Amino acid sequence: MSGGAQLRPCDTARRGVCARATAVLLLVVLVWPASAWSQVVITGITRARLDLKLSLPVAGRVEQLAVNEGDQVNKGDVILSLDKALETLEVDRRKLLLDDVSKLFELRQREVVLREQVANARSLLATQLISRKQVEDEEMVYRDVQAQLGGLEIAKKREKVEYELAQEALSRRVLRAPANGTIAKINFRVGESLAANDSAVTLVDITKVRFVGTLPASAAGRLRAGMTGRLSLARDGGEIVRQARISFVSPLTDAASGLVEVIAEFDNADKAVRPGIAGQMPVQLAAPGASAPAGLRAPSSTP
Repeated sequence: MSGGAQLRPCDTARRGVCARATAVLLLVVLVWPASAWSQVVITGITRARLDLKLSLPVAGRVEQLAVNEGDQVNKGDVILSLDKALETLEVDRRKLLLDDVSKLFELRQREVVLREQVANARSLLATQLISRKQVEDEEMVYRDVQAQLGGLEIAKKREKVEYELAQEALSRRVLRAPANGTIAKINFRVGESLAANDSAVTLVDITKVRFVGTLPASAAGRLRAGMTGRLSLARDGGEIVRQARISFVSPLTDAASGLVEVIAEFDNADKAVRPGIAGQMPVQLAAPGASAPAGLRAPSSTP
């Protein structure tokens, strides 16, 4: 070498590694051409994973509003309630009827006494100390008390069902959160009347967001649930990027446009993404019949 420099063993080793790396790269270029992969862009908009229009199955006047727009609620929290004075009184009345067991207690005591009297009468009949008619009279009274007791026990079961129905009617006048989320909109205020099934409150959960987009049917056949990509969203004149995972590829093609619906989901715990904004999601797809060489990973849009 020039200048009298000598090649050291470590330099020789490095050159050998470089030579082998170059050979591998050439092999990849020869065996795996770039045309084996193509990129498609899914365009669409974002939506909240949970977007519920809450209503009540009964009509009434709003008596209490327990939340404001923007409040966080947990599953089961009270959102609003209608006037429920009549329903509350009906529950109390049914509860009093159900709890009144004085007649039931009396009949059970009589049944015990009459059972013993009938047993004694049958014993005395065997010794001919009383007539058969006297025994039959005792048995008739005993059976009558048994019939009354059976009817009263059934009545108590019916009262229990009626009490539960009254409780259900009362609970239907209270709107509770069916899931964790944020109150996005309130359509009625205290004192206003709403009809049955009117949308009263909108509840959303944006900690997980769905990206609903479309792509040509020709590319949809190579798309699979579980594939990931970088989702680019426009925000305040800039861009925000999220890693999204495809959860659904529609089996149907829109006849008018020739497009297929695709849904991808991503975490939004920081709530930086406001659902409703548009975005694009590039995805790398293998050409029909193409596969990655053994030991190499297929290209992806993930950096």
